[in-house]
Amino acid sequence: MSKFNSDNKKLIRTNWAKPIVSYIKDTLNKKLFYLGLPDCEAHDIVEWIEYIDTVYAFQCRDYPSPSAPEQSRVKVLALENTLRTFERKRQLSTFDVFDGYIEEVILRGFDNSPTIKEFTQHDTITLYNLDFCGQVTSPIEYKDRNGNPQKAYKFDAIKRLLDLQKQITFPNKKFIMFLTLHCSYDGKELNDFIDNPQNTDIKSYLNQVSKFSKGKKAPYLVKAFVLHFLQQFFSTNEFIAEILPTIHYIGDNNNPILFFTILGTNTNIRNAGGVVHYQKLQEALNCPFIEIDNNTLTQSKSLALNNDYKLDTNLNPLHLFKKSRTYKKLWNINK
Repeated sequence: MSKFNSDNKKLIRTNWAKPIVSYIKDTLNKKLFYLGLPDCEAHDIVEWIEYIDTVYAFQCRDYPSPSAPEQSRVKVLALENTLRTFERKRQLSTFDVFDGYIEEVILRGFDNSPTIKEFTQHDTITLYNLDFCGQVTSPIEYKDRNGNPQKAYKFDAIKRLLDLQKQITFPNKKFIMFLTLHCSYDGKELNDFIDNPQNTDIKSYLNQVSKFSKGKKAPYLVKAFVLHFLQQFFSTNEFIAEILPTIHYIGDNNNPILFFTILGTNTNIRNAGGVVHYQKLQEALNCPFIEIDNNTLTQSKSLALNNDYKLDTNLNPLHLFKKSRTYKKLWNINK
């Protein structure tokens, strides 16, 4: 079985993400502009191909080693061939494969291919699939335009992507972001976040989590770190963020993984403090995890805080999507 195509990964791709992708295509009344990190076999694009029009894909050569010219381009060329086949069959209008880690390509502005491909964005991305390898606090090393060594974090890439999205002139921008991260809280940035809570909601949440054993803490701490900074990044770029229940599952090599689903919507709804999110941070933090049990999405029994927040008994992703306040207020074109 492919490293990027485990049974749990396929379940999320097909039973959770695909219905949402299909519905967004229908809601926006057009095929989607995909930006993501598929493997060279592009399993997610293959699964969602009937809903996608354009692809921006990133493929590093030798994960987790820093990019270097002498590394083999086999994976990059394989992904190009996969996408070119779709283009020839007219299943895609166009595509671009960027050679390198998404962090280095986006922040530097060009990739590592022999011809040096500039990264530019001229249209609204409607589907992000950021299936990151490694931990949220694991930086990659690269050289900037002047050849100086730099470090880039996964969240630096997300922040830049949202900044680019904001700059596109397009009314009522709406998109979905799938974010997959390793569930580990090693790293100075996350430890600083834990030691210095940013607000009372985070502090209260971390106090609850502090009672857990180290192994059980990890998904809660990573979730808090991710939700806090995502809401900041979205607000800064004038997008409302609403997060559907987070999926916690076991990935390749028995690694614990978190899968986030974020609705992003451009808005003019703001107060003196900036963008007004319909979903409060406390709600997202305290929402129970979804887990995978016997190839079925279920409410987590092993990961549950002692609070009054309950998941809907119906875990169908479209039901949860349509139940969101963002959908009801901003996405529902039939209201």
